[in-house]
Amino acid sequence: MKRNRNVWKGLVAVEGIDGAGTTTLTRELKDALSSKNIPFTAGFEPTDGVIGKIIRTALSGKENLCPETLALLFSADRREHLYGKNGIQEALKAGQVYITDRYWFSSLAYQTLDSDWDWVDYLNAPYPLPGHLIFAGIPVDEAQKRLSRRDGQDIFDEAALQYRVVEAYEKAIGAYEDSGMKVLRLDSTKTPHELCRQSVDFLSDLF
Repeated sequence: MKRNRNVWKGLVAVEGIDGAGTTTLTRELKDALSSKNIPFTAGFEPTDGVIGKIIRTALSGKENLCPETLALLFSADRREHLYGKNGIQEALKAGQVYITDRYWFSSLAYQTLDSDWDWVDYLNAPYPLPGHLIFAGIPVDEAQKRLSRRDGQDIFDEAALQYRVVEAYEKAIGAYEDSGMKVLRLDSTKTPHELCRQSVDFLSDLF
């Protein structure tokens, strides 16, 4: 069920399936903003806080949590990310841009594989939309090649699941892309430099 949400203009969310390069793009954006002397803070989800560490243990397969529990943990971790000490709200109030590697679109893409979509959406209903959403799109077979070069994979990295995650991302973005946020869709088979250039152009109204 679609719900009205506030839009936080200075919040930038980078999304995409595992292997799409969201972390690399976030790092490139940090370097680009630093070179332009633009004040910013960057973070990621799950966070490195207490709840985020529990989530990462579950994603690695070391702890077997039921899907609904994992969805609840992601929502709780997100609340801390938004409103906790040194969180998103604090940075935006200080006049900074905030870039997050993943946000609640990831919950709608991943947690809805095994939990009801409307329920996961409801869990995240209190949270604002990012002013700018960057979606790093990539074919699943290319993402799988990249993941095969990593040390260890998480519970959502199987190809069959990734195809479902792509569909869920499209549903999530489609549900909210006319709600006031700006959306950039990237072809993540391009070089990190090119992806960063396109992203900086997209974010230019924040500078």
